[in-house]
Amino acid sequence: MRKSLVFLLLSGLPLLASAAIYKWMDADGTVHFSDTPKDGAEEVHVAPPQTYSAPEVAPITPRPVEPQAPAAYERFELLAPTDDATLRENSGAITLSFAVEPPLKTRAGHRLVVLLDGKAVSEGKSATLTLENVDRGSHSLQGEIVDSRGTVLTRSPSITVHLLRHSILSPPSSAAP
Repeated sequence: MRKSLVFLLLSGLPLLASAAIYKWMDADGTVHFSDTPKDGAEEVHVAPPQTYSAPEVAPITPRPVEPQAPAAYERFELLAPTDDATLRENSGAITLSFAVEPPLKTRAGHRLVVLLDGKAVSEGKSATLTLENVDRGSHSLQGEIVDSRGTVLTRSPSITVHLLRHSILSPPSSAAP
């Protein structure tokens, strides 16, 4: 034990001896700094480093878990069209049919909102809605049930549909006689 104490004291001496910093200028005017003295060097006194002691942090106590209100709707999903469906509708109409259990609580001010590519485009109080004049291409469809304040109560899973519409650039092929 005594030998290890002496070893620790002796190993710390070089750290104490190298605490001084020296500064000198060479013939070219370049300033040099070193921890070993040199002829003509002056000792630079460096202020002790700034330190910070953090205040003690109070222990974190978890908040009591509030019981969640029962879900207003047990099932809400888009039944038609199906995911990845290709729809051929020249007018751009898409009819959506949702499964809502229990039925939509319209007396409580609940309504169904349809999102087309993430934007609300239609709303109603029925589980069946029709979107009009949707542009051709691939689109994501999703439903939300919102309360009278506009708070989203539940969302259906998002699906993708592909809408094909005739164009003057690519007219439908005519039937063979």
